[in-house]
Amino acid sequence: MIKKGQPMKPPVKTSFRGRDVAYLVISIVLVGVGYAAYRGLYFVGENVPFAQEMILVFLGAATTIYLTAVLLNRQTELELRKEGQVLLFQQKHDTYMRVIEKVAEIVERERHDSALIDELRVISHRLAVVGSAPVVEAFRRVLDLLVDGLEDGQLNGNDAEQVMHAVAEVTIAMRSDISSDNDPEALRSAAETIMANSRKIERLDDIEHSKSKPDANAANNKQKKGDSKDDART
Repeated sequence: MIKKGQPMKPPVKTSFRGRDVAYLVISIVLVGVGYAAYRGLYFVGENVPFAQEMILVFLGAATTIYLTAVLLNRQTELELRKEGQVLLFQQKHDTYMRVIEKVAEIVERERHDSALIDELRVISHRLAVVGSAPVVEAFRRVLDLLVDGLEDGQLNGNDAEQVMHAVAEVTIAMRSDISSDNDPEALRSAAETIMANSRKIERLDDIEHSKSKPDANAANNKQKKGDSKDDART
């Protein structure tokens, strides 16, 4: 139990390379000891019937058991490491998708929602555990923009666009983290494409808003004309 004020000891990390070297040293020692024992017992049992054959069988069995144990141990380590990487990848993928979806829900709501903020808080904690440093840093900018936009309780169109652009930057960091492609040129090209797609989506949204305004104006003009006709009749 760690007492208050007592510094925590850093966790002991197992070096697989050091373990491999240890296995190699032990193997060399055992081979040397086995060879010496073989020479001694082999010549001692020269006059005893089948003694030399039994010694060879015993040493062969011992060598086989040792090598099998070493190989199985190594295989188990590799399988555990692989399973851990798969689980971590799945956790990252699920958390990253939840971050994007939850921020999108907040932007779509366009106002402060305590329930969504609480859910985002939990997701942020999960992101702090499994997310890479660039992803966490990019997500901080999203939070800053959400705080600035929701200070008055409402998220206007400009704030929403900035938040979604920041989310696009987060997706770039996420892609770099979980993608197996480590080519810097490919990552840079993908980042440029992602940001270009984000800007085009905002243009599509602006087109929708610009179309809705004339329709609203036409409806208002039509309503005014109808009102004027009614006034003329009366």
